[in-house]
Amino acid sequence: MKKQNGKFQYLYDDLRTKIENHVFMPEDKLPSETQLIEQYGISRYMVRQVLEKLEEAKLIDRYQGKGCFVRSSSYTLSAPPSSKQILLVASRAENFYFLKSINGIEQALQSTDYSLTIKLSNYSPEVEAELLKEAFHSNYAGILLFPSDSSYIYTNQFLYRYIEANRIPCITLGNVIPFVNIPSVVTDDYKGGKLAAEHLISRGHTSFVCLMNREEYSGCMRYAGFIDGISCAGLSPSSCTVFWFTHQNKDSIFLDPENQKLLELARNTSSFFCFNDASAVNLYRLLTASGFQVPDDISIIGYDDSYLCETLPVQLTSLHQDPHLTGYTAAKNLLQLINDPNYNCNRTFDPYLVVRDSVK
Repeated sequence: MKKQNGKFQYLYDDLRTKIENHVFMPEDKLPSETQLIEQYGISRYMVRQVLEKLEEAKLIDRYQGKGCFVRSSSYTLSAPPSSKQILLVASRAENFYFLKSINGIEQALQSTDYSLTIKLSNYSPEVEAELLKEAFHSNYAGILLFPSDSSYIYTNQFLYRYIEANRIPCITLGNVIPFVNIPSVVTDDYKGGKLAAEHLISRGHTSFVCLMNREEYSGCMRYAGFIDGISCAGLSPSSCTVFWFTHQNKDSIFLDPENQKLLELARNTSSFFCFNDASAVNLYRLLTASGFQVPDDISIIGYDDSYLCETLPVQLTSLHQDPHLTGYTAAKNLLQLINDPNYNCNRTFDPYLVVRDSVK
């Protein structure tokens, strides 16, 4: 009996500690009874007794047929009203878009009492989750967030929903988080994709490859806009092939042997629409090193209108977006949101095409 009581107390203490230290976050589902039995070597009766005790302690809610969930606590950002710190969770700091956005954020905060703390997720949802959990208990007045994997609906969804439910001052930049009501400041990437399609079609192209980052919601929207653009022109969506890449393989796809797939696509198309200027420049170098002429054999459109466009022998046609304005606007809107939780912070900016020499 003492052994059973010891197991009971161990399970109760372990689950309570994990809840209080936010290993299990508010609204997280606890492991099932069967999983707890297998993990802790305890009877079903004891498991149910532990869960009842956790419910009595107002740590969990139990729902018949659904399971046990960590009760939504009342904590939000623990910053006092006088806090003047803003947290920026960025994917990577050396990226052109992020650097320009950060410049805009810092400019917006210059004439205020607010300071900026930057922490990097390195495109890792796990790191992002830890940074957000830490922020919920730290001295921050608000959060600016570049989502790590915004095209995956369920990545850190419980944390995003926690931000939404507790009205934590937070704005995302560059990407929308699907199906969660967190305000965003973004470029209309769907429109950008459609503009790229329309330009290529106006130059007589009828076969296309979209080279897109599948981990970015913006990449998905650029591709969707491109497909609608060719469809509106009466061309079949099958005239466009999409090549998806990730943050992990964004460089290796241009190197041997992985580059063979891109070279095969190049032999069967007349144009590429690329996720950003960096991927367009890498593509240009791969194609020209393999004997293709740009734009005579292959036309290329990038996205960002960054300094990279003018670093090639054939200057790159690209969709212009303004990350500095995005960062500046997001920071200004966050300050408004901190003072007025009902302030409408959503902003969408239109891209436009900058025509250079890479499209025939």
